[in-house]
Amino acid sequence: MARYTVNIGLDNPGFKNENTIPETLTKAFEYLSDIENVAVKQSSTERTVVIDFNEIYGSLTVLADILDQDCIAVFDHETGEGNLFGSKRDKWLPFNPEYFLTI
Repeated sequence: MARYTVNIGLDNPGFKNENTIPETLTKAFEYLSDIENVAVKQSSTERTVVIDFNEIYGSLTVLADILDQDCIAVFDHETGEGNLFGSKRDKWLPFNPEYFLTI
């Protein structure tokens, strides 16, 4: 089983549109490695890319900023804890597992 799962929303508030799935995956794969599974799911508010992976490269806050997201959510399966990363994560704290999507 993957050690982490990330949720990246596709809504792009800065441009008032939706990031494309290929664009989001291309950028995400620059920061995540040893990908085990990928899905696109509908949350209560937006379509969301869900990725199971094992390694993080670089800053997930930078990834959130590149994708113009307030934050992205990551769940660590080893610790059983989730966290939010992004320049505007304070608007969304604390991590709420009820809204977190899994594959």
